[in-house]
Amino acid sequence: MKNAHALSRRKFLKLAAIGAAGVSLAACAAPPPRVEAPTQPQPTEAPKAMEPEGEITYVTHDPTTYRDKVKERFNKKYPKIKVNMQQIPSDFPTKIFASAAAGTLADVVRVWEPMVLDFGRAGQLIDLQPYVDAEKDFRPDDFIESLWNFPVIDGKRYGIADGWNGHLLFYNKDLFDAAQVPYPTEDWTWDQYVEAARKISKPDEKIWGSDTIPIGWLHWSYKNVWQNGGQVYNADYTECLLDSPEAAEGVQYWADLLQEAEIMPSPTQAEGLGDLFQTGRVALQRMGSWAIAALAEAKFKWDMVPEPKRKERRTLLHTAFNVIPTTTKNKDIAWLWINELVSPDSLFDMTHANGTPAARRSVNERKPWVREGIEANWDVVPAAGDYGILVPAPPNVGEVEKIQADAFQAIYLGQRKAADAFKEIAPQVTKALQRK
Repeated sequence: MKNAHALSRRKFLKLAAIGAAGVSLAACAAPPPRVEAPTQPQPTEAPKAMEPEGEITYVTHDPTTYRDKVKERFNKKYPKIKVNMQQIPSDFPTKIFASAAAGTLADVVRVWEPMVLDFGRAGQLIDLQPYVDAEKDFRPDDFIESLWNFPVIDGKRYGIADGWNGHLLFYNKDLFDAAQVPYPTEDWTWDQYVEAARKISKPDEKIWGSDTIPIGWLHWSYKNVWQNGGQVYNADYTECLLDSPEAAEGVQYWADLLQEAEIMPSPTQAEGLGDLFQTGRVALQRMGSWAIAALAEAKFKWDMVPEPKRKERRTLLHTAFNVIPTTTKNKDIAWLWINELVSPDSLFDMTHANGTPAARRSVNERKPWVREGIEANWDVVPAAGDYGILVPAPPNVGEVEKIQADAFQAIYLGQRKAADAFKEIAPQVTKALQRK
């Protein structure tokens, strides 16, 4: 879930429209068979439990090496089960949607937020809740609530999360010290952020107080709505709420700063400079916690606090969900693998290898995201899970997000005002949400 992962997620906006057609083609997949306890004659002696055996394939976007220890542990428990792990590092949504359309999805797939609900709505995933209920040592209350509740539709659980990332405010201590500006605090507001950034910015020297806005990354901009007290959708994704004053004001606040090109570089100024925060050119960056991995090699001192707020403490969360397609032949063995993936010890091994918090609170007590030798405010990393909002997963996601992305781009480029643009597109988005 590092920055490359986030960038590839932006491509999902265009790819989802292609994939939506694939999903509809496979929506007629038969529902999973109900698992019934086999009827057996009453033995005179207790029979030996049959050792499960078989072969499954597990597909994920991130490196499979994060799960090497998990697989080793699983093989010791179930020596007759073979797990083939496969990474799809590029064009992930395109390939997964194509597999869904062809009915050739892997036995277990780790999918992103919009994908789990898209596939669930299309009837292409089995309900995992009966498996969860049958596990005596499985603790649903140990999971972070938002991650646990997200992949559920009409009481059916279509996926289980493992690791996740929340957006934080990273700051360059060296640039703050040079400008003699106090460091950010955990209760910073937008206005305090801007005030500090103005004192640090030296555009003529290609030094800015704030990183620029990633215009093509729609989900990133949702933070500007949420932190100002607005929402993008209602709870059941039947209405777009961007036409509220809070949404328009939140986005316009940052669009004006981008147009000013004083505390943050314009797209033209930033072109060709790479990651402005990683290269020490900006003092403040609002980014996902995957940035920590690269910052471990930074040549400047840095730290992190929660993102600044206007009216509410909110941020953006990213995760992925382990799912079992209805086309999986041995669903019981597939569940054994998922159950191992999200068990406390295996979840620690995976998230520690990836440098992220875990979906389980008990695992986070062991702080798998902490990197030895780096002094930082590590406790703010898991705290984001309690006030953050996951990437939304509306129906007809490709069409819905294309309408929004065009509007956000026009606003950030100074071509339209947020209030006018949102008033126009909100009914269009609502219509697309409700289209069957």
